[in-house]
Amino acid sequence: MLDILRLEGFRPVDIQSSLGVILIDGEVPTPEIVCCPQCAKPMYRHGYRSIECADTPLEMQPVRIRVEKPRYRCQSCGKTVTVELPFLDEKRRATRRLVEAIRKRCLKRTFRGLAEETGLAVNTIKNIALDLIADLEATVHYETPVIMGIDEVNLAGGYRGIITNLATNSIFDMLEYRTQAHMKPFFEKLPDREKVEWVCTDMWRPFKESFGPFLPNARLVIDKFHVVRMASDALDDERKKHQATLSQSERVKVKKSVRWLTLKRPASLIGSERKALDAVRELIPNLAEAYDIKEAFYSIYDAPDKTSAKQAFSDWESSLPDGRMEKFRKLAKTVHNHYEDIFAYWDAPYRITNAYTEGLNGLIKVANRMGRGYSYEIIRAKALYAEHARKVATGLVPVADTPEGTSTTGRLRKVEYGPYIPTLAEMSEDDGIA
Repeated sequence: MLDILRLEGFRPVDIQSSLGVILIDGEVPTPEIVCCPQCAKPMYRHGYRSIECADTPLEMQPVRIRVEKPRYRCQSCGKTVTVELPFLDEKRRATRRLVEAIRKRCLKRTFRGLAEETGLAVNTIKNIALDLIADLEATVHYETPVIMGIDEVNLAGGYRGIITNLATNSIFDMLEYRTQAHMKPFFEKLPDREKVEWVCTDMWRPFKESFGPFLPNARLVIDKFHVVRMASDALDDERKKHQATLSQSERVKVKKSVRWLTLKRPASLIGSERKALDAVRELIPNLAEAYDIKEAFYSIYDAPDKTSAKQAFSDWESSLPDGRMEKFRKLAKTVHNHYEDIFAYWDAPYRITNAYTEGLNGLIKVANRMGRGYSYEIIRAKALYAEHARKVATGLVPVADTPEGTSTTGRLRKVEYGPYIPTLAEMSEDDGIA
């Protein structure tokens, strides 16, 4: 019979297909003389043990192979031995090559999809993935970011902490929870923590309190987008107040036509939208005023330097109308509460934002939806160890045990920064991280 499996140590003798599964019977070569591992005397044939295991699919159908393993018994000491098959996985009724194929795909594909393709149980696929994750945890280590982003994402039943490398736009780690009890040990044990120079995050104080004691050289900059979002929220609050004075049909019309219009920046408005905004100025002057206040706040971040930005904020605060638009006044108070950390934006080597981290949160949520029922550990691994997206570079590094004065030129080591977030985005569009 033609050897269609090309599986070393297995010779097929019969093939049949039933209920969408290909079953191949075969035999294995057996040694003429087997010596007892206990007393080293020759053993005699003592029957067979029939086993069935899964192999890689053929013709888009799951494959099962069936073989009888010979057993031997020692006449002297009575020990019984079954011949081990080198192509079988040690832990599962599957071939080594099938397990290896699943390991290569389980962080890119859904477990259910792999189970349907191979005929294995979903739990078996999951257990193979967990073994892989344990190996990756022990062997894969990313360079500590110089510019770090910290954010949160709600998935798999809790708020998780997301750590990114903003200099390379890559994911560095995911923490099980974003509480200080989980984050402080992470930063305390962080390798090369003195390398971190900047941390970009939102205004949630526990973030700062978590890393502050452990990153001696790090300076906090509040993420720009979390700040300006408050101005957009204040504008939207004014729209809602106006809608409350209207009839039901008028409220729906305003929400559909005005909301997204007023949230846009002037430079992104097309001709018809500019005309619509002019109509808003004429018909809803209070909302138009709130729009201009929102835009004036956004313009603070267009300032070329820190001094100009502080002056722009002071002018903006002075322009707020008395007794109205309370949410804009709350925004001004928030800026004062985080004044130095917000205006540190202009001290950084370049304009640091957490935009890529925010985008990563969206990708993780997509993976979470497409793989409902995944645990935190699985989702973390799918994001953190996506092989195609892992950003790799090679560079010269000093060697600790090199004698002083000895040149290290030509000595290289691989440096990894973590999965590149734009590549993760491309993969998610192709269902690559789900």
